[in-house]
Amino acid sequence: MITNYKNLLILSLLVFCFSCKQTEKESFPFPSEHYTNTTFPKPVGFINDFDSIFSDTEEASLFRLVKEHEAKTSNQIAVVTINDLKGYDDIEKYSLDLVNYWGVGQKYKNNGSLITIHKKARKIWIQNGDGLVTKLTDGETAYIIQSKIIPEFKRNSYYKGISRGIEAIIKELTKEDEN
Repeated sequence: MITNYKNLLILSLLVFCFSCKQTEKESFPFPSEHYTNTTFPKPVGFINDFDSIFSDTEEASLFRLVKEHEAKTSNQIAVVTINDLKGYDDIEKYSLDLVNYWGVGQKYKNNGSLITIHKKARKIWIQNGDGLVTKLTDGETAYIIQSKIIPEFKRNSYYKGISRGIEAIIKELTKEDEN
């Protein structure tokens, strides 16, 4: 009887652990019903390379970078590459609506950041949730784009630009935590 109980307990733990295991292609927790009439792409994870500018290895490296940061802070950083603004006039509004639709960040902390890249139009935007704007201001995101990301993009090194951009975002978001 005790052996059966132990086996049942072990089996239950294994099933629980297996069901909790997160895969690299996980999506965000709660897409908003508010945007049901839009044609936003469904997220495939934290790195959404719909314009195919990263290799699989590069995507995996970026994924590890943002997941490590999320594990330490609960902040979520996502990246999306697009080839169409789906009727939007500017990347800023598109990014704002997309980050809200996808639900990047913890629901009650609003601590998500989305890097949107439209390579063909040569546009990039970093959209932060309200829970991050005191640690990562519009001025700081503009500086990150201009000094970390764009110089690498000009060299056609999109991975290096986004990697440097994510590292700079993480540095800004963890500044207070280090003091």
